[in-house]
Amino acid sequence: MGTAIFMVLMVCGYWYTSRDMSSRLKIKRSIGWDVYFLIALYGCIFVVQGVLATALVWLILLAASAANNTFALSADLHARWHVDFMTWSFLGIQAPVVIMLTFAVLFCVYRSNWAGSARLTAGSRKELYQRLSRSNGIEQMLLHCMEEGELAWITLKSRRIYIGMIHAATFEYANTANVVMIPMLSGYRDPRTLNLAVEHNYSRWYHKHDISFSSTPKSALEFRKVLMVSQIESLSLFDPASATALAMGKTVGKRRRYHQR
Repeated sequence: MGTAIFMVLMVCGYWYTSRDMSSRLKIKRSIGWDVYFLIALYGCIFVVQGVLATALVWLILLAASAANNTFALSADLHARWHVDFMTWSFLGIQAPVVIMLTFAVLFCVYRSNWAGSARLTAGSRKELYQRLSRSNGIEQMLLHCMEEGELAWITLKSRRIYIGMIHAATFEYANTANVVMIPMLSGYRDPRTLNLAVEHNYSRWYHKHDISFSSTPKSALEFRKVLMVSQIESLSLFDPASATALAMGKTVGKRRRYHQR
């Protein structure tokens, strides 16, 4: 009996976490034993709900037995249906356990497929991503860029640099977590000065050829870059005005030092 309860508990937990969007995103961010404990947690919730539903059935039978014995509703004047319910067995397993496990499975299937919370709307999906991204600086920054339309500065471990708009980001699987970017500038860091050396000016190309997100036959989406999160060294917002001011400040400082010499 204990094996049956444990098996149903783990199966319900796995079924729910693999179907529910919120739970699936949480479990993809878990590693090691955390995954098993999370699955067991959801399974315990459904088993407890099954226990409560079975207790409700017992209370209904108790009330029915009391009403029958009081008002003689049937030929059995000493009905003890609640006791029979507790002692009845099915395939060697007590009936309350079978009914409890059945309720647990039904609750799991309902919550995974038919419940309103299982179907996330655009607003609830956005709130979910915002809540889950609070513990991850990269996800929080990328979500901010996608919502506000701001440019992001991404530096890869190879010292390759991309500046552009974040189109999409996927973090469900650690091995394939990636960021889809519409590049505006690309280049590399100079090995000696670590300054940005621009190689490709995509924004100038877009403007010259009248390319936008909705243009035909080519759109800006055809120039998108897919960057693996594991290859990202740093991520920050990019403000052209601030970057120009900082660059001018460095140039002026160098000139002053040169004249002082």
